[in-house]
Amino acid sequence: MADSIALPPAAGEDRNFRLLLYARVLRSVGISFSSVALPLYLADLGFSVVVIGISFLLMTVFGSFLIFLWGPLGDRYGYARVMIAVEALFVASALIFAFYPGGALVVILFAAVIGGYGGMGGGGLRGAFGPGMTALVGYLWKGSDERVRRLGKITLVAGLAGTAGYALLFAQSVISVHTGDIGAFRVVYLSTAFSGLGAISLLSLIREPVHTRKKERVITRESGAFVSRIALSNIVNGVGIGLAIPLLPLWFLLAFRYNNAEISVIYIVSAILGAVASYFAHEVSSRFGAVTSASAARIANGLLLAAMAFAPLGIFAAALYCLRAVSAGVSAPIRQAVTMGGVQENELGAATSLTGVAQRASFTSSGLGGYLLTLSEGLPLEFGGALQVCGGLLFYGLLRRARMMPPTGTASPNSVLAKPDELKSWVLSRSWEKPKARSPRSLQSSA
Repeated sequence: MADSIALPPAAGEDRNFRLLLYARVLRSVGISFSSVALPLYLADLGFSVVVIGISFLLMTVFGSFLIFLWGPLGDRYGYARVMIAVEALFVASALIFAFYPGGALVVILFAAVIGGYGGMGGGGLRGAFGPGMTALVGYLWKGSDERVRRLGKITLVAGLAGTAGYALLFAQSVISVHTGDIGAFRVVYLSTAFSGLGAISLLSLIREPVHTRKKERVITRESGAFVSRIALSNIVNGVGIGLAIPLLPLWFLLAFRYNNAEISVIYIVSAILGAVASYFAHEVSSRFGAVTSASAARIANGLLLAAMAFAPLGIFAAALYCLRAVSAGVSAPIRQAVTMGGVQENELGAATSLTGVAQRASFTSSGLGGYLLTLSEGLPLEFGGALQVCGGLLFYGLLRRARMMPPTGTASPNSVLAKPDELKSWVLSRSWEKPKARSPRSLQSSA
């Protein structure tokens, strides 16, 4: 499928991409450990399952506010700056966990809230950092195929780097022999603060073109209509994720009595499989179409999550979770590219924030997930899986005939502008879905 004009990357683009990739690696190490370790750390501090669930609810509310705030700010002042601010909050959070000697809930909650933990995808791809990263890729590189390739590589690297973060949970169990569980957590949180500082250093070196200050509304009516469709499906999908995923490490602990080291192995294997799967996102999207591929992956995610609730042994539940990671790894870069393809260039930050905040805000269901976990260990996974299936069906139903946004004719100084006749060819060849539809402006337009 010819989706975009293949133009050689400029030297500045390669440098920017390498810096973004390396920063993503360091970010993934810290956030992956922190997100998986947090419910276990809170349990070690003596908090109940219900309190832990409510804690994730509060984290989600504040995280949603940050995601909503960072997108429009990125459109105005630069996406790299937004990512630096997000990472600075993570470093502050890690330092509080590392040096605060007490166990007061208000202090622990404050650190968790500003850190942006909870319910992360492979390599910590969700959260306030994600919209800035996705928007920056869309701003610097043009064309759906090119964006899927770049996002696929980032997802691959983030997932592999996430295994190092999950390995830190294994290291925590080893260190705990000498320092105790809580002391070991503090040592590892300190190491994640250093990884965050490294990410900040790399992000500060990215050369991002100056953004044109928008005088009109944050997002146009046409783009808003497109984004609202994605947001609606994200809400349903996010409620399902919030019920189960943030507390999943605790579920493995309660359901199968797995220790921290065993849980870390599950997450390491799943992260590797998900990362490798993301490398093939472009091929899957080209063969089956972006909307169809992303929808099918969400449906598969839900079915596999629900099936975990009925696993008789922990090894079966772990295997199902690893299969789910494969499906999620393929779908992540495709869904991000779909979002960018339906909005104007100067609205990328707002669009990714609005779709992100819709899903992130629905993670408030983690409070209900904690309560369901006290009633029956499988309930959060059953309800969460069913809602994810509904979210996948809704994504397909709302977007299979959605219109894409035509090129604006502008590009960053780091990219090469196509000639007018090439732009015309690009518009006519742009296709999100398998070539079936008649309208060249449809996401299912044929070449």
